Amino acid sequence: MSCPMHRIITVAIAGLLVASCGPKKHAENLAKEQAGKNDEFRYSAVTIKGAQPVREINLPGELESFYETDLFPRVSSYISKIHVDIGDRVNKGQLLAELEAPELIANLTAAFSKVKAAEAMYQSSRATYQRALKTRKTPGAISEMDVETFWSKAMSDSLMVVAEQAHYESVKQLVDYLKITAPFAGVVTDRRLSPGAFVGPGGQNSVPLLKIKQLDRLRLRLAVPEAYLGDIRSGAHVQFSVRTFQNQVFSGNISRISHSVRPDTRSEMIEIDISNPDRKLKPGMFVSARLPVQSGEGSIFVPKTSVLSNMEQTFVIRVVNGVAERVSVERGDVTDSQVQIFGELKPGDVILKVASDEIPNKSAIAIETVN
Repeated sequence: MSCPMHRIITVAIAGLLVASCGPKKHAENLAKEQAGKNDEFRYSAVTIKGAQPVREINLPGELESFYETDLFPRVSSYISKIHVDIGDRVNKGQLLAELEAPELIANLTAAFSKVKAAEAMYQSSRATYQRALKTRKTPGAISEMDVETFWSKAMSDSLMVVAEQAHYESVKQLVDYLKITAPFAGVVTDRRLSPGAFVGPGGQNSVPLLKIKQLDRLRLRLAVPEAYLGDIRSGAHVQFSVRTFQNQVFSGNISRISHSVRPDTRSEMIEIDISNPDRKLKPGMFVSARLPVQSGEGSIFVPKTSVLSNMEQTFVIRVVNGVAERVSVERGDVTDSQVQIFGELKPGDVILKVASDEIPNKSAIAIETVN
């Protein structure tokens, strides 16, 4: 071996000997050094509070007119005139359509004649009875039996007048049905028939003449699931939106609760009165409503990131005296940023804000509490 190569090998061996003679780091020291480094990192933690956040549930619904009705003729007749059409606004009591039925007019005239005839007969029998009373003052001029007969005839004729007047009023009421008026203020939303059509029993009685809906006041009907029935309060404020006006939020208050659960849907119907003075909202619009509900007593809500699920369990990591403990929980209702949990937890417990499956159970951990 040449001299230069021999020198290189000698220097390398000397370097290894010097290195082997330096200070040694035992595994124990390495563990302490690593622990020191770990202590520098602190996990974010939150304190469970007893106060529960405001919760809302989103429910679909449909707007309806506060009042709406189909107008059907009540007597057999022909349509003479229709004074309104689709889209017309009407006031309460306004004349909408006129019908004609000549036979009803004839019956009314006949009934009126019978009333006058009965009144004339009563006037005659009453006058006869009064003359009999004057005649009875002369002894022997008239018998008591004749006086009673005249009295009975006058009473019978007076009752006949009452009967004929009642018949006349009933026929007059039928004649009044020939004029169809608006039962409330609203808008005509449908008209199916035209002048000349026969309506009433035996005619096109299955088709309404007009349909009227109230637009300045609406009602929103929502079906609330059975799980939330205990949280519904009359007068609660409800906000909703419609697809037509996506950037606008409307509101109203719960006015009526049905207090009856439908067995087919397991839900209870509630109604919200909606003021609609500008008539922007229309009956039949579908809405998305946000219904506030009150949290039940004993419920605990934590950040969604605090709850972790793996193949074995769903848990949160509670920190007690610097030690991480996995506590099994069950999920409940979910809000935008929090989730309701059930388990062996109570207000005041400290849990990690972000749970991690890499943190072993019963391991030491450093935390810092955040709001």
